Amino acid sequence: MITVTRTKAKHFLTKSKLNDGLTCNPYGGCQHGCLYCYANYTVPGRSDYDAWGKAVEIREYPNLDIPRNTGAKPLIFSSATDAYQPIEATERSMRRILEAIHESDLKVKILTKGALVERDVDIFRRMRSLEVGFSLSLDDRAARIFEPGASAPSARISALRQLKTAGLKTYVFIAPIFPHLTDVFALIETLRADVDYFMFDTLNLSHPHNRQKILEAIRKHYPEHYPAYVRIFMDKDKTYYQTLKQEISGHMDAHGLDYTYIYP
Repeated sequence: MITVTRTKAKHFLTKSKLNDGLTCNPYGGCQHGCLYCYANYTVPGRSDYDAWGKAVEIREYPNLDIPRNTGAKPLIFSSATDAYQPIEATERSMRRILEAIHESDLKVKILTKGALVERDVDIFRRMRSLEVGFSLSLDDRAARIFEPGASAPSARISALRQLKTAGLKTYVFIAPIFPHLTDVFALIETLRADVDYFMFDTLNLSHPHNRQKILEAIRKHYPEHYPAYVRIFMDKDKTYYQTLKQEISGHMDAHGLDYTYIYP
C-alpha cells in the first residue's frame, strides 16, 4: 500500500548538485523501492528508511514557466526520484512538464527504471536536445528482489529499443554493478546496437542501513556470494571493482564503443 501526499512546491526547476545545470524531481520518494537507493538517505534528519518505496509525495507547482536567461542549461530528470515511477501513469506530472518545456533550448537528460517513459515519445520527437537512458544491471529475477517496484529489466530493454527506433538519442547506465550478479559484458553486447553510449557505476553501500539490507538479501537469495560481499563491502577490498574497471575499459576501447563515465 502506497501512501500518497500532495505538497505545494515553489518551482519545478532547482539547481543541480551534479553539475552547473538544473534538475527536476516531480515526486518525493519513489515507488520503485530499490534496496540500494542512495536517495533514501539524502534528507537530513530522516530515520524512517524502511518507508522508502511505500510513500510518494506529489509536488504541485504554481506554474511551469522557465526562468529568463536559462538558455541551454542541462536539465536532469531526476536526481532524487524516478519521474516515470508507476504513479506517473495516472498523475502525468512529468508529461505536463515536458509539454511546458519541449520548445526550450534546455539540454534534457532523462534516466529511469520505468518503461512508462515510452509513452512520451510523441513529445520527445519535438524536443531540441534530449537523451533518454535506462538504469540496467540485473536480470528479471534479481530485479524483483532488489528493485521490487521498478519495471522489469526486460521491459526496460523493450522500451529502450522502441525509443531508439523512434530516432532518439539513448544510453544505458549499467549500475549499480552487483558483484557476481551483474553480467556487464552480456549487457553491453545485448544493448550495443540500441544505445549511443554507456555509463557504469558500482554498488554504493556507504550507508549502514543500506548495506545491511543488501547483505541480508544476498545472504538469503545468493548465499554462495555472501562471503565476497562481506569482503568487498565490509572489509573494503577494492580488487573486484578495480579489476572489472580495467576489463570494461579494455572491452569498450577494443570494440570502439562510447562510454562517458566509468566509476573512479
